[in-house]
Amino acid sequence: MKFEHKKVEPSNIDFQTLVAELNSSLRNITSDSGESSFVSDDFDSLKDGCLVVYQANIAVACGVFRYHEFEVCELKRMYSNKSGAGSYLLKQLELYAVENGYRKAVLSTRRINLKAVAFYQRHAYLESTAYGKYVGVSRSICLSKVLVTQY
Repeated sequence: MKFEHKKVEPSNIDFQTLVAELNSSLRNITSDSGESSFVSDDFDSLKDGCLVVYQANIAVACGVFRYHEFEVCELKRMYSNKSGAGSYLLKQLELYAVENGYRKAVLSTRRINLKAVAFYQRHAYLESTAYGKYVGVSRSICLSKVLVTQY
């Protein structure tokens, strides 16, 4: 299966459609859509990145990285509805982040979302210290990875 990706803004219709699917999926898994943790109006194209993955011109995955702190980005709104597209997306987001000067990625997901936790762990993300609004929130797990430019 061949995937392609496009750098887009969060206002992109394909991104919005996939995020609506993500919100519904998260609501079913965790009883929370996660919408409050990403405000597209806060997107800064100088520091943040947004990708949509396509297969045969059909949008199948999306994700964002945003500035967290010096040389550290936070991954947000990761979603895939096609096998293999999530791994492709993650690799492309990591490369894009490195191009933008980031050396580390952090993220948070719900512990109950076992599929997401296992996905990130398969891709070398390790449990890390909670940050920001996730400090003291036992239902969340924070993960991080030092980004490299070669896989």
